[in-house]
Amino acid sequence: MQNTRLVELAIKGLEAEKARVERELAELRNHTTARRATSLTPAPIRQQPQTVPPAAKPKRKMSAAQRKKISETMKKRHAERRATADSKKKKIQV
Repeated sequence: MQNTRLVELAIKGLEAEKARVERELAELRNHTTARRATSLTPAPIRQQPQTVPPAAKPKRKMSAAQRKKISETMKKRHAERRATADSKKKKIQV
């Protein structure tokens, strides 16, 4: 007896929820059809304001001598780091 009452209440609740969802769907459908009707009319064409692009900075150029100097400096730094790393590994292995 109590079980049937629960089922009846569940059905009523679900029917109410169904009605609410159907109302929301109808509102959304009306909204989209109204938007379609207004979107079919062409929008006025707006002209974009003419803007002058900012002057580009000149590209920096590095001479071959500068590149060579940087390369040698970096090789020296990496060699020093490898040397200290190798010495640390040797200390740990001992």
